[in-house]
Order: sequence, then C-alpha cells, then structure tokens
Amino acid sequence: MFRRIKDKLYYYFVQKNWGVCREYEPYVNAHREEHAKARWKHWWMLIRLNWHYRIMRKSAWLYLKPKSPAKKMPAKQNLPYLDGAESELCKRPLPIHLAMQLISYDVISFDIFDTLLLRPFDKPTSLFYIIGKRLNLPEFYQLRIDAEKRAREIALSNKGTREITIYDIYEIIETITGLPKELGVSTEFKVEMDYCIANPYIQRVYQLLKEQGKTIIIVSDMYFPRHMMNQLLAKNGFTGYEKLYVSCDYGCNKHGKGIYKYVLHDFKGKTIIHIGDNYKSDIQCAEESGLKTFYYRSVNVAGNPYRADGMTDLIGSAYKGVVNVVMHNGIKQYNPYYEYGFIYGGLYVFGFCNWIYQKAMKENVDKVLFLSRDGAIYQRVFNEFFSDIPSDYFLWSRIANSKYTFKRAGYMSFENAVRGRVGSVNPYTVSEFLVSLELGELRKYLGDYGLKEETILTQEIVPQIEQFFHDHTKHICDTFSTQLKCVKETIVNKVGDAKKVAFVDVGWLGSGAMGLKFLIEKDMKLDCSVLCWQAAAISSPKAKIEGNLLDGTIDCYLMSSDINRVNFDSHRRVRRALANVLFELFTQDVTPSYSGMNNNGEFMFHTPEVENYDHIRDIHNGIFEFSKLYFETFKKDSYMHNISGYDAYLPFRRTLRDMGFFKKNYSDFVFPNIIGNEEVSSSDCLGDWISRAGY
Repeated sequence: MFRRIKDKLYYYFVQKNWGVCREYEPYVNAHREEHAKARWKHWWMLIRLNWHYRIMRKSAWLYLKPKSPAKKMPAKQNLPYLDGAESELCKRPLPIHLAMQLISYDVISFDIFDTLLLRPFDKPTSLFYIIGKRLNLPEFYQLRIDAEKRAREIALSNKGTREITIYDIYEIIETITGLPKELGVSTEFKVEMDYCIANPYIQRVYQLLKEQGKTIIIVSDMYFPRHMMNQLLAKNGFTGYEKLYVSCDYGCNKHGKGIYKYVLHDFKGKTIIHIGDNYKSDIQCAEESGLKTFYYRSVNVAGNPYRADGMTDLIGSAYKGVVNVVMHNGIKQYNPYYEYGFIYGGLYVFGFCNWIYQKAMKENVDKVLFLSRDGAIYQRVFNEFFSDIPSDYFLWSRIANSKYTFKRAGYMSFENAVRGRVGSVNPYTVSEFLVSLELGELRKYLGDYGLKEETILTQEIVPQIEQFFHDHTKHICDTFSTQLKCVKETIVNKVGDAKKVAFVDVGWLGSGAMGLKFLIEKDMKLDCSVLCWQAAAISSPKAKIEGNLLDGTIDCYLMSSDINRVNFDSHRRVRRALANVLFELFTQDVTPSYSGMNNNGEFMFHTPEVENYDHIRDIHNGIFEFSKLYFETFKKDSYMHNISGYDAYLPFRRTLRDMGFFKKNYSDFVFPNIIGNEEVSSSDCLGDWISRAGY
C-alpha cells in the first residue's frame, strides 16, 4: 500500500512533468550516495523544480545544464548500490506513465540505437569482432574503425559533410583487402539483424502510443540507409511509424541539428517531443532546435559503473551488454538474490558447464556425474544446453566421503569434520562429535586418551583425537562396511557401462571426487577411469593438492595455484575462508545435505535448511535465466560460449571489494552445515560470518 502511494507521488511530482523529470532523475542517478544520506537536499531540489516548471511554467533549465549526467557518476566504486537491488537504480517511469506524458504532443520522435533497439554488447564496436570472424579477417576490428574514419574524412573533403553510407566504408575495405564490397555490407547488416533486439521498455511505450493513434517518427544518426533501417526495425516489431529520418540519407545529423530542421519543416506547427539516449545529440541539440525532449538513459551508461573491470574485450563487452540490458532497461525490477545469481553467478556457471562439455567431448567421456549439492545448478544448466552428453546427479558429501574412504585416508578423511567443529559457535563435546559420525560405540575408549565424553572439542586435543582414530581404524572400517556395500551398489548403477566418467564439484580440495576415484578404480576395480573436475581449487595447510593439479588428476576451470593466479590470490586474501562461503551461495540447493546410507541401503540426510530455500531458488533462477539468455543470444556464433575461467570469476571478484554489499542484502542467509571447509551453527547467518571475519 505504502509503495503504491509512493509510486503515485513520484509519478505526479517527477515523471508527469518533462522539465522536472529531465533534471531530477539524471541528478539522482548520479548522486546515489547523497540521495541515501541527505535526502532532504533532493526534496528541496524537487520543490524548486516543480515551482520552476509547473508554477512559473518556464522551459529553460533551472540548474546548470550538465554536459552529461553520466559523467558525474564515478567510473569505479566498490559497489555503490547498497540500498537495494541494481535493477531498481534506474528509476524510470512506468511505460504507461511515460506514454501518458508523451501523448499530449502531436508528434513523438524516437532515436533507434540504445533507445528503440538494444545490442547485447556494452560497445557497438564489439560487433566488429563478430563481423571479422564471419568474414575470416583477423585484423578486421581496427580495419573497420579506420575505414569508417577515412570514409568520413573523404566525405568532408568532397561533399562538405561527414555523413556516409555503409557502402562508402566497405569501398575502402575492398581496396585494402580485396573483400567484395557487397559481401562486407551484407555481412555487417546480417550481424546487426542477428543481434539487435527490441528494448522491451520503449517497445511498450511505442505500442501504447500507436494504440492511441499518435503520429510517430524515427530519427537516427546512422550509415545504414533507410531501406535497411526499415528492415531492422520491422524485424523487431517497430512498424506503423509516419516517417524515418536517417542521417546518411539527408547528409546531415542530429549533432549538427540539420536533420531536426527537416523534422520541423515536415511537421510545421506541430508540437514534437524526441526521446533518445545521447545527451548531446538527442537532448541538447534537439532542444536547441526547438523540440521538447525526454532523456532515456542508456542501459550501458546506467549499468557499466557496476560491471567488473579487467575482462577480455569481447566476452567482457558481451557480459556487460547482456546484464545491462536486463537490469537497466526499466521494464522490470528483481530482488537481490535473483540479481546475485544473474549478475555474478551466471557467467561462471554457464562458462563452467560449457568448459565441462568441451572437455568431455575432447576426452571421450561417456558420462558426467555432478556431485550433490553443489552440482544441482550445474546439472540443470548442463542438461538444458549440453544434453547430448549423458549426465546424472550423484549424492555425495564431505561426511559421506569421510566415512566411506577411511580405508584410503585414515584420520585425514575426517580432518575437515574435526577442523570444522573446532571453534564452532556452539561448541561440540567429544561425545557429540563421535555420535555425529555414527561412532558412538567408541566413546568407551576415550579415557585411554585422557579424554571424557563432555570434553569440549578444541584445537589442543586434536592430536589425541587423531591418535584415537588411528588406533581404531579397524573398528571404523567395520562400522561402515555394510553401508559401503550399499554405496558401491549405487556407484555401479550410476556409472553403468561407462568406460570413462567425470565427477564434477565446486571445489576446493577435490576430496569428494578423489574419494570416488579411489573407490571406483582402486577399491572396486571397475573397468572405468575417473576424471575429477571442479570450478576451483585451494589447498589447505594440511592438504596440499598441487601434485594432483600438476599431473591433471584434478582439473580446474576458474582458478588454482597454477592457473589464473591473480584470481586465486584475490580469493585467498579474503579472511577466514569467507570467499569460499560467498562463492558457494551460488551452488546451494533446496535439498538437505546427504550424510550417507544406512545398513538397509536407504539414503540419509541432515536437517533441511528450509529457511534458505526461497533465496536459493531465486539465485538459481537468476543463474539459469542468464545462461539461457547468453546461450540464445550467441548461438549463431557459438565460440562466444567459450568463456575463460579468468573472465568467469571476475564478476564475483568485484563483489569481494565491499562486504557491506553482502551484509546489506544477504545477511539472513543461514549456514547450518559444513561449507567452505568450516562449520557454523544452525543459527549462524552470513552477516555473522562477515562480522567474525572482521569486516
């Protein structure tokens, strides 16, 4: 109720008046921190703006006209949107409210690129990489930029204007490379047709205006002539406009104001408003020509300050473009958990699944087995986009691995469990610890080691616990022998007749996949080789796995001690394994943690963490929707699916710059089970983790 009232007030006092809206919204977007901490300043500004434009009915700018509101926003901050979801930052009027604001004008004019149409790149020149690949010209990117620049210089010299057509550009390229001009033009236009999409927000406004019978025109600075632009617009659902003005057809543009003179001549005596994203050519030049304007802030101008830096040019541009289009077009807002999956986890999970697919094809893997619970979202994405390789979900966990590979690793198989419970928020007694591992019968021997059942599990007694386990190896193996037989039957059923399988996990030491490799290859001696693949690897002081990484026993996608070392070092700098915890937010699941099998062959589970399930679903939906959008967007140029582990990690690495981002949005996420090689109690939330880590 309060939100609806707030929206109505905002619409009336800001969005309903074009003058107030053109000054107030860009200013707020450029001063988010001030808006949060000193909102009264913005209220005072709003009062003055309403007096100026509504009461005094003036059209001149009240405040100093900015060159571009976007330039006032710092290019690099930590994460400057701690007050809420990113998709709520670009406070645009509802499409119907904008349509109502525009409907009073006789003629409504729209810009094309970054207004009517969006591209899945943060820079339009990124399309040149795609065009060059299709034309098999490796140096095409810079060649295309230079050719356009040269064509404009020639046009200025010969015709007194810098306006050119696409044919002028490819005449120069043909001279340099021998590429037929028509082939170059058709290829570039085909790429534009493949990648341009309708802006869902502006498309809704456009449809509402058409339904009201309004006169719509389109004005664009572009080198594609009118007949091509008509095709591009029609393909994306924009038809029924009165007239299309393209700069190359008129020999003048918006920046020089010449094209606006044609508009004013053709619609003499009509009130005209122009909507566009370029602050100079679409707003300032249009107003100076006598048109009213509405500034539609580009999705990339709005979103790029929040995107990860340091990514490779093409994948980075594609990632930024896809995210910016969804988060900042203005048609829909999302909650922070969905955004966490979409913005920071989607590229990683999709890239990882594609990496798995490529490796499985190359190494002739018969089946991919995703370990629970981290593997749930991996398998969902893998099955959707790479289903021609068989896969399955395999129930496994640290506890199960500890119990069923004890013969291989001895005490070390329980090390994670011991280390996790030492120093837990709710201290464990030695008795409780043994019972949790189904070894309660061994409590009667504790006195032999100077221990009592009520002794608190601390770091000081770990050597005694280690010796305790070592001395009772036979008893421990016998305790789990029946369960182990059931586990082996499950393995046989899952592996089937496969001769080579890959077990996939998130990380970190690879103990789960390595334990299964031992059981299949050494203990059970199945005619099947096992590969161990994981997202990332980080050794612990007592578990150095560099040897397994170097010989390929464990293979990683994102980072390890020997690949993507910059990311590896950044990850490890975060205190108390907190980076692991935050990273595993992506791969939790809405099922309880697996604890093993009982003697009857039935699966056993820990208590479900139901308080997290809605959050997990939102995160997974965000990851899946990003994966789906990215896959579909670039399926005609599928090499774009080959995302390096370095690039895939960078969106997450950006979040590590500011723990306040997590404390603000995700503090209520609960961790009742072992995660990130540590243990937390059932009442321990992410906010507690962050605080204990000293952030």
